[in-house]
Amino acid sequence: MNRSKYIITAFIIAVLVSAPAAGEKLSCKGYESIDPLKVYRYCSELASPKYAGRLTGHEGYTASAQWAADRFAEWGLKPAAGADGYLLPFDCPYTIVESSAMTLIGAGGRTLELTVLDDFMPMLYTDSGEVEAGVVFAGWGIHAPELEYDDYAGIDVKGRFVLCFRGTPDRSEEGYKEHDHHRKRMETAKAKGAAGLFYIYDEPMANPNGDYLESFMCGMISDETADSILASLGTTSTKLKERLRDERQPNSFELEWKAIFEAEVEHFPEGIGYNAAAVLEGSDPELKNECVILGAHLYHC
Repeated sequence: MNRSKYIITAFIIAVLVSAPAAGEKLSCKGYESIDPLKVYRYCSELASPKYAGRLTGHEGYTASAQWAADRFAEWGLKPAAGADGYLLPFDCPYTIVESSAMTLIGAGGRTLELTVLDDFMPMLYTDSGEVEAGVVFAGWGIHAPELEYDDYAGIDVKGRFVLCFRGTPDRSEEGYKEHDHHRKRMETAKAKGAAGLFYIYDEPMANPNGDYLESFMCGMISDETADSILASLGTTSTKLKERLRDERQPNSFELEWKAIFEAEVEHFPEGIGYNAAAVLEGSDPELKNECVILGAHLYHC
């Protein structure tokens, strides 16, 4: 079978052939050569503790990238143009969170001691420190005057934590897309003078997709935790999100809660990440001058 040239820009552990429909017999040497056990072993290898979670920039990620490069060599693929042994470096600052804790204090002194992983998670680009501050709910955390939309209108977030959802008031409006990036939302909150920002998520998770901002703390809390905060208002996080989506209007307000959020982190501004890149040349005399680019994420499975 003639092939055009393939440039593989990341280690691929995905089957790019659709499974046959019920009753349909698929005849394809490539498909039949796939060994599910080998795919499982690749995933098991990359998910092993030796790579420390594969945070881009960290030595654990670098080791996993080298492992992927070794597989490319084993398969007889050529390094991509400019690659030094299949690895293409790029600047990638990163932050290691050593520990974190959060306590919520409500009216009358009610206290909620949150458990990391279950009730909250620090974002993987939060700054170090311990901050005690009030909490203000700010809808989607969006300030978009060009769209005549502002979740910050009528509230004061200076020195406080912003609590908001990830998303936009209108998912069909392309103009909101840039405002739904973590970086944009964090920069907006910091520019408004906030001490930090907490997302409300179904389940808290580690997320490295943002920029380290000095003197800015950020994390996420679970829906269940948010519901405890909102109970005195007779609502839940689900109802609040539905209202924001239905009305497409800001609904921001102060909460009678304070948060004590602490994190011990180390930031590495000189971190280097790597793409593992290889080339499989085609055999067709014309199509080999074209290319198909395939990519996948090495930093998680």
